[in-house]
Amino acid sequence: MPRASLQLLLAIVLGLAASYFWEPLTRPSLDTANISNRQQLPQNYLETTRTWNYDEGGALVEIIEAQRADHFPKKDEALLQEPRYYSHHGDDRTWSGQAKSGRYIFSRETLVLLERVKLVNDQSGGILESESMSLDMDKKTAATIMPVTITQGPHVTRADALLAELDSEKIQLINNVESTYVPDQP
Repeated sequence: MPRASLQLLLAIVLGLAASYFWEPLTRPSLDTANISNRQQLPQNYLETTRTWNYDEGGALVEIIEAQRADHFPKKDEALLQEPRYYSHHGDDRTWSGQAKSGRYIFSRETLVLLERVKLVNDQSGGILESESMSLDMDKKTAATIMPVTITQGPHVTRADALLAELDSEKIQLINNVESTYVPDQP
């Protein structure tokens, strides 16, 4: 009987030692897919979000809305679903934009609109359409290196790329500019 009790005591000591040194939460995971998925999750998200930006004088400068915004601090960006953009430049000069998706890069203060992008000059009714467009919030510019179509009434202009100054309403079309002008009917 002393031999059985010695074996039981040894088993208990080994069990206690194993439980003391075993730390499952600090053990590295061998599942690389799980690690990759965990790193791709947003830190936080917002549903139906809206931000207002004002200038130093307190005048409204722009509004950015989205159905959903997923914030990724390590990437310094937020992924946006159905973003909308409104830009105000005084004297009732405004632009409105929308897209299927997008992202906001915080350090560069850049809104990138993706898929079915539409930017509208609210006063003239001119519509700029592309599959991708970057809006620089500091410089108040819109740019794309994707094909763009500009429509105003029956007039249509196409180009390979575009650079637009939103506050002065100047648009520079780049490469292969093609336009269809429909004269007014008497």
